[in-house]
Amino acid sequence: MESMAEGMIKDLVASGHALADDMTGAPSVLVRCLAAQLEVQLEVQLVRANALAAENAGLKAAKEIIRHLNVNREEANFCGIDDCYIDDAVAAMITPATDAFLAEVRASARNEGINYAASRLAAAFNHGFLNKPVSEVLDVTRMILSAKEDLANDPLPAADGLSGEYAEKSIEELVAQLRQETAQ
Repeated sequence: MESMAEGMIKDLVASGHALADDMTGAPSVLVRCLAAQLEVQLEVQLVRANALAAENAGLKAAKEIIRHLNVNREEANFCGIDDCYIDDAVAAMITPATDAFLAEVRASARNEGINYAASRLAAAFNHGFLNKPVSEVLDVTRMILSAKEDLANDPLPAADGLSGEYAEKSIEELVAQLRQETAQ
């Protein structure tokens, strides 16, 4: 079943091709190219959405299986429920398309966060809130931005590396140290 958005995009693609037919020269080529790119992106998104929908349907089926096996393996075996049913339920919950989509979302969010942090540092320096040499601010800004490359090469970054707990604990310790120094 075609969604309203899908229909609108297909109409837009068709309109783009029709417009390109009425044009000549470079604008015609550009409009045709844009329409073709939009059409390809629609197909990519449809394939991704269909894979996610299929996985989610499998998860719903697995949820029902597991609900019926709402016991541990020993109790399931005692009741005559074979381990293979539990294994089937667990296997049905493997979701590579969902995992890939979420990994892409996480990577994008990480990059946005890293860009935000680097921009905040640069803005703080540019507006006079940091009394540090330019070279230090530049080094730290580059270090922050290099985290994007480091994380892109690491498929599963350590959970504690992104949680912020280390930084928050360090801030608490530094604040306590500053208070102690000013109290003396």
